[in-house]
Amino acid sequence: MDGNEQFNVSAPWSWNARHFVERGCPQTGGAEFLLYSDTRVTGDLEVTCHPYVVTNCFGLPQSGRLAPVLALYLDDHFPVFKVQPMDKTDTDGWLNLTLDDEVACIISLVAGMRLRSGGRVRSFKEGASRGTPEFYGHHVPAWTATERPIYPTPQQVSMESLDGWMDRYFALGRAEAVTLVRAARQYRDALWVADTDPELAWLFLVSALEVIAGWEALRDAVPSDLLQQEMPDLAADLLEAGGDVHLASVASRLVPIVKATARFMSCVEKYLPVSPPVRPEEYAQVGWDWPSLKKRINQVYGYRSARLHGGVPFPSPLCQVPMTSGAALDERPSGIAAAAGNSAWLAKDLPMHLHTFGYIVRGCLLRWWQASSDDTSGEADTRPVAAI
Repeated sequence: MDGNEQFNVSAPWSWNARHFVERGCPQTGGAEFLLYSDTRVTGDLEVTCHPYVVTNCFGLPQSGRLAPVLALYLDDHFPVFKVQPMDKTDTDGWLNLTLDDEVACIISLVAGMRLRSGGRVRSFKEGASRGTPEFYGHHVPAWTATERPIYPTPQQVSMESLDGWMDRYFALGRAEAVTLVRAARQYRDALWVADTDPELAWLFLVSALEVIAGWEALRDAVPSDLLQQEMPDLAADLLEAGGDVHLASVASRLVPIVKATARFMSCVEKYLPVSPPVRPEEYAQVGWDWPSLKKRINQVYGYRSARLHGGVPFPSPLCQVPMTSGAALDERPSGIAAAAGNSAWLAKDLPMHLHTFGYIVRGCLLRWWQASSDDTSGEADTRPVAAI
């Protein structure tokens, strides 16, 4: 490949790393990064998916402190390239993440654990097999632990549970890879702030689902056709005012918000995970049939909209530490009513706890990812998804 050849950088850097291997770009070096978590990783399986290798650091998070639990190694095949053309605004691939943190977001989604990269710790150049330590840009991510978490994450995960998912990432097309990383980042960030700012975590989790819901709606559709279908009078006015070009320009901006709630609910129904394997007593459970869940999830979406557009805080009981009934945390507030400050909520207005919604979100994202990679690669995966 010509070192000056231009290429489309509107893709995750972590996805492009494999793309350049497949294009036959020569290896120019390598790098190693440390990924931090409050969840311990067990097992010594080395997860390899060229150009990446993920190994266990055997870091031991203690007393609510993060530890380096995974090392990410990259064979660098990136060519020298010119800057993306700047003759127009192009944000199709904008993620605002480093390559290593893109991978951290993906693993966070797979494992259901908090995970963030601290940056590079070693660089490898041709002829230097041991590499060169490089900590000047490295930092331990900031995170605040709480004594009683609102959204508990696993105390430990196994290396075996991570195997195979990076292959599924590379089975995605460019646009699907962007969608996955955007959604995975929303999920990871929700875990990161859940115990200190649960309202923000609710917003992140809803946004994670909206990412894939928007992709589902627009994947095989032309925006102008959708606008003509959903809002025919407006489409006709746009055509009359400026013709097809005007209609297409407005539709590309407007369609993503048309019938957003319906798209959101349809996506959840399509990718809803199976019920959790360990559940609380029946009185503290959320009914897992779709009519029951549909009502509750619609309430969550309504609270999210009220928070964003009206500044109305989420109900206090949905931002509190859940009680434990039997073998698991309560999936919803189980009292007949609750009050805080100058407000009160009946049980019917308290749909589920944050960790319950997080389970649904993670399951939907993993199922969407699995279905999308199957569509691209033609290879089926029979492993259960999101039965956590």
